[in-house]
This record gives sequence, C-alpha cells and structure tokens, in this order.
Amino acid sequence: MSDPALEGDLRHFFPTEVLQMLQLAQANGRLELERPREIVELFIERGRPVFARTSGAAVRAGEVLVHRGMISQDALDLALAIQKDQPGERLGTMLVAAGAISPDQLQQAVREVLRRIVYGVLLWREGRFRFYPGDRVQTEDIQLDLELDRLILEGLRHADQQRAAGGAV
Repeated sequence: MSDPALEGDLRHFFPTEVLQMLQLAQANGRLELERPREIVELFIERGRPVFARTSGAAVRAGEVLVHRGMISQDALDLALAIQKDQPGERLGTMLVAAGAISPDQLQQAVREVLRRIVYGVLLWREGRFRFYPGDRVQTEDIQLDLELDRLILEGLRHADQQRAAGGAV
C-alpha cells in the first residue's frame, strides 16, 4: 500500500470538511477513516463518494429489504442459511436469482446501506483520516449516485431525527 497523500486528525478536520475538500479537488481514491473499533472506507470518484464499507456494525441490505416489506424475515433467514453453504455468493444476487426481489429492489437496499454508512461517519469527531489517491473500488456494481452536498444535508437531517427520537446516532 502506498503512503497517504493526505492525512489528519478528526478533532481538527471534520469528515464533512475533508469530503468537501476532496470534492473541490475532484479527487479519485480511497478515504479511510478510523476510530477505536471501527474503520470506514469511502471510495471517491470525481470528488463524490461512490462506495462505502465499514468494519463496524452496519445495517445490512437484507435487513433493509425486510424493513421495507420487500421480503419476509423467513425468506431472509432461509437465504442466509443457503448462503452459508455457498461461500462468496452474495445474498442479494441469490435473492434476485430466486425471484424473491427485483434487481431494482436490491439496488435500492444496497444504496440505503451505503448512505447509512456515510451518514454515520459524517458525525465522527474523533479518530484519523487518510486519503489514498488512485485507489478504486473493485467488483462493486451498485454504487452511490448522490451529490456530496445533498448527501451531507441528508446525513445531518437523519442524525437530527435520530436524536429527536432519542436514539443513538
């Protein structure tokens, strides 16, 4: 792995500020944000986040599909059991192949998960960030397609709603 082109402390530069700077630079690469017990990777293309993953707890696409009433909990449990016997097979691909959901429903669920990961990281006030230019997301065919400003506003609104409801952010 190469050295980061940009790095810093999230006590001095909030994730929103780092993302806005990368947007202004029309940067391409991987932004890694790290805090105790969690690492989030945001892949940036032309200054916009296109994919996200986290080592921490995150809502999964299957949970979104159940919550939105697109599949039953029993159908999800069955698919997860089958998936255990087929390592490397993606749950969403299996559900689409079985006719349980449409490709469009899968895309909606995956994008919701990606947005939630980004929303969560926007509020971090501790930890470190590192940007690795040129790193690209591999093999992910469902990506975010939102303007950064809209993503930031949506994330902050989401956090306010959770706070008002008394939930954790």
